[in-house]
Amino acid sequence: MKRASLITVSIISAFSAIQTAQAADYLLPPPGSRLIGQNQTYTVQPQDRNLQAIGRHFDTPAMLLIEANNTIAPVPRPGTVMTIPTQMLLPDTPREGIVVNLAELRLYFYPPGENSVQVYPIGIGQQGLETPVTLTRISQKIPNPTWTPPAGIRARSLAKGITLPAVVPAGPN
Repeated sequence: MKRASLITVSIISAFSAIQTAQAADYLLPPPGSRLIGQNQTYTVQPQDRNLQAIGRHFDTPAMLLIEANNTIAPVPRPGTVMTIPTQMLLPDTPREGIVVNLAELRLYFYPPGENSVQVYPIGIGQQGLETPVTLTRISQKIPNPTWTPPAGIRARSLAKGITLPAVVPAGPN
């Protein structure tokens, strides 16, 4: 577990600009404690398509839902009672800036001058293209940035029958 990479910081900046990533806000615990939040239970509804959809509702990665409910199917049946793991330990790092915990699939943001932490679910890319572990600083913020898919990503997508545009505009999609 290390500080956020520049790529992750860029992604979070983009999420902040478009207001689609919803953080879970928690008050910081007293000194000497790292425990925040409280686990919840949830009864699966007929409209719940899969664990990813349920996870999005609670800003929790599906992988963590599986770990908290070790007997649950990838598509749980309506009426199934699940544990939503919204109680967590803060990373054992200074409580400042952005901290990414790859093992938890969470990003922690400590707003300057506030007694709180915002927790975001994250994805870490694909196998073979690991998220770099590093300590970085933000050097520039660009509102509503565009994204130019690299040639390798465009080629992999094309092999799957998906044609990516040369430039992807800012926005929720």
